[in-house]
Amino acid sequence: MIDLRRRSGLNNKKDPVETKRHTAACAGKVSLAAAQQAIVTDCLVTMVKRG
Repeated sequence: MIDLRRRSGLNNKKDPVETKRHTAACAGKVSLAAAQQAIVTDCLVTMVKRG
């Protein structure tokens, strides 16, 4: 099982992805649901690549 809570400190490698999605959702460029799904997908892909 992948532990999504595992972090490498306050700032972690997925922060830029989260920020980009957050900004797009707040600007009305994407729906909140789409932004959340993209964050989850990006996070899971990163975790799988790390092994």
